[in-house]
Amino acid sequence: MRTSSGLKTATRRSAGASRAQGLPLSLVGESDAARRARHALELAAGRRSPVLFFAEAGSRPRAVVEFLHARSGQRGPLVVLDCGATGSDDIDQRLFGASPSRPLTQDLETLGRGSAVLAAGTGTLFLDNVDELPASAQRRLARLLRDGEARVASRQHSIVLPVRLVASTIRDLDTEVREGRFRADLLRRFAACRVTIPPLRQRPGDVAAIIDRFIEDAGGEPRMFTQPAMTVLAALPWSQNVDELVSVVTKVLARAGAIVTQEDVLAHVPIESSFSRWDLTASLREARRCFEREYIAAVLERHQWRMSEAARALGIERANLYRKTRQLGIVRITRAKVS
Repeated sequence: MRTSSGLKTATRRSAGASRAQGLPLSLVGESDAARRARHALELAAGRRSPVLFFAEAGSRPRAVVEFLHARSGQRGPLVVLDCGATGSDDIDQRLFGASPSRPLTQDLETLGRGSAVLAAGTGTLFLDNVDELPASAQRRLARLLRDGEARVASRQHSIVLPVRLVASTIRDLDTEVREGRFRADLLRRFAACRVTIPPLRQRPGDVAAIIDRFIEDAGGEPRMFTQPAMTVLAALPWSQNVDELVSVVTKVLARAGAIVTQEDVLAHVPIESSFSRWDLTASLREARRCFEREYIAAVLERHQWRMSEAARALGIERANLYRKTRQLGIVRITRAKVS
């Protein structure tokens, strides 16, 4: 909702916001990237195959996995194991359980007491930072996924494993395989279903919707953000993604009044990481002009200079967009075709 003074609310009750309810913050928004991720997640919810999430730091993959677990209708629990939080011996024991006291046949992998695989049962086992799994655990896990069954140390017969495996990584596992740090046969088990949680810097148009949802979930009072304030928030690189955005917005809302201004936002932005490329001797007016120029140019490029679409994305009238491009000196660069 927009007022005549150019303010916009940060807690809109639109149809889009209603659809966003229940979604993890990292997937809120109407950008193409967010839509693709949600579509991939819906497809994954209808399958039983393993799922691999690519998620940069601060993207909250656990929240996405919790959403997937709920959508999948799993009868068992969600068991979470952070592969980067423990040593190799400990992760082996936590994943596969205590080793049996007497040797068992080696035709199948053996699971012992305390195994996370067994604890998940008919539910979901989430391996966060799966790229941190030691080589021995990778080998055993690939074998489990290949066979779909295992022996249990306390039983006479093998069992079919009903658990669903979900994993996340911040690394490019294809590169890890080529460089010998991750098993190719384990990665192949995830081939059918890979989901990328899109980084925030690739979808600045989603920042306002994420802030809406964050304030709504927190039960806060409706707040107003000026357009320049929202322009600053959308223009930042957000290297720590949703975690960083939530941290900054929380600080801003704690100090700002009913109307959040550009100055309120700038007071809580981490200068070292976000403004290192800016001339910090420039006036606030010139800094605002730089933000607007770069952000509007980026939106125009994304919409291939279709002015009506870009204006809708920016939340302004098309005539105002034409005026802004003239005032800010934004010119479309036409690249010559190479014959």
